Amino acid sequence: MIDKQRLIQQVKSRLLAILSLFLLTLIVTIGISSLSPISAQLFLPQTLENTLPEIFPLDTEKETSVEWIRLDGKPLFPIVGGEEELSQRVREVQKNLWDIQQYYLNSPDREVEIEIRTSQSLPILYVSDRYLLSITHLDARLQGSDPVTYSETLQEKISNALKASKVERQPQQMRKKARRGIIIFIVVALVSLALNILPAKLARSPSSQPFDEPPITTRLNQRQYRNLSAIRRIFRQLSQIALWIIGLLLILSLFPQTRTWQVMILGRIKSYLLASAILITTYVLVRLSYILIDRSISAFIQSAELIPKRSTQRLQQRISTISSVTKSISTIFLSIIGILLALVSLGVNIAPLLAGAGLIGVAISLASQNLIKDAINGFLILAEDQYAVGDVIGVGNVFGLVENISLRMTQLRDTEQRLITIPNSEVKIVSNLSSLRSQADIKIPLSYRVNIDDAIALIEQVSEDFAEDVNWKEYILEKPQILGLDEFTDRAVIVRVWITTQPLKQWDVGREFRRRIKRACDRAEIPLALGREEVWLHSNKDDASSIVK
Repeated sequence: MIDKQRLIQQVKSRLLAILSLFLLTLIVTIGISSLSPISAQLFLPQTLENTLPEIFPLDTEKETSVEWIRLDGKPLFPIVGGEEELSQRVREVQKNLWDIQQYYLNSPDREVEIEIRTSQSLPILYVSDRYLLSITHLDARLQGSDPVTYSETLQEKISNALKASKVERQPQQMRKKARRGIIIFIVVALVSLALNILPAKLARSPSSQPFDEPPITTRLNQRQYRNLSAIRRIFRQLSQIALWIIGLLLILSLFPQTRTWQVMILGRIKSYLLASAILITTYVLVRLSYILIDRSISAFIQSAELIPKRSTQRLQQRISTISSVTKSISTIFLSIIGILLALVSLGVNIAPLLAGAGLIGVAISLASQNLIKDAINGFLILAEDQYAVGDVIGVGNVFGLVENISLRMTQLRDTEQRLITIPNSEVKIVSNLSSLRSQADIKIPLSYRVNIDDAIALIEQVSEDFAEDVNWKEYILEKPQILGLDEFTDRAVIVRVWITTQPLKQWDVGREFRRRIKRACDRAEIPLALGREEVWLHSNKDDASSIVK
């Protein structure tokens, strides 16, 4: 039943992804097809060496650029010039064309009259006795023509464009465009609503895992689900943003009064699109690296087929530590690459930045050799599984619970709740009290007057009962070992017992075992070692003695 639900969930997720991709592709396709007249001129090369026929070569000694003259936002004709004077020429021609258009629109009965005059063997265009521009040899060469022929072509093109601008502003045409704008807005709103509703209905939290699946595998699956959800969420948000931007541009492109704004927006955002795409791709790659790390760990766990329950907690501690460090390294590495590529896309020269960073890195490495030692030793600690978060360790004279591990340092919390920070380069000899298993080492002091065989038999019985107790059975991994009479002291004989337990459970098990031993000895009237001193006085006769306490 669980596998079936998981399969249904996967199918729904894939259908959602395919539907979102289809809608986004459809929107972009409609937008590009509607903006093709403008986009065609936005991506013209800055240099003209590859755009002109070979029979009209440009003067390559001077840098030349191309700019388009637009009427109502639509590209009308290009002009050529040097980089310095071209911008000034474009502004003048655009202003002249706008004045001519306003004069023509404000005179409904006036016909378009374009005259070609000549000055210094170059044609000059006048519209209704108003100066528009002078045709240069570079302008004509761009079209593979001579100035006179090109001026005649422009005469017809400008005339048709001015007539079309007047027709486009007729009330009937404006109502038609307004209806199209309303339709576009409704379609965009409906698609946006669908993108919001469908993920909410199809997305579900991961189904419950099988009962025999290790807890660490469940946690890894939940992490993968969260990362996949974050990637889907960013794509859904980007789809919403792209949808509304394209819808806005489509509406602006309908009306001649707003089409210029559309061109301005496209001109502004195109230089930032690549940088934004790089940063978004970096974010997605970081999330995908998290998924890859979690899936690799999950595959490693599943390859073991059966994981003993007693090692699950230890495995979880180690995986948590290695996973967090690996993800931190992946995030830093991908973020640095993404930022550098974004700077390159914005035209920033990163060579001095890289050189400066290299020099700073060398200086830091020379000045902070201890940090490098800390990082190397920290990596070896993680790779060799010397200890992990949640272990109780002793380093030198320091003893405590491991709360945090990084490549640089280890933090412990001692019995007085003090946080102790140890550089990893100082970790040389480590005592790990909770690696895979622990052991309670119990010493039972008995009086010298006790029959040792009866006492050991009682301890064995208590050990067996304790190991079978349902409340403590899960903490005891092996049958308690009665080592027997281990030591003679000045006040007692010592019987030693070893009990193998789960990690960090040796203290709880030891306390409970001592409590049971004390109660059993009291019932059996077997005295433990006295906490006071006994003095034995003997007379000359071997069979006479007295005890003074």
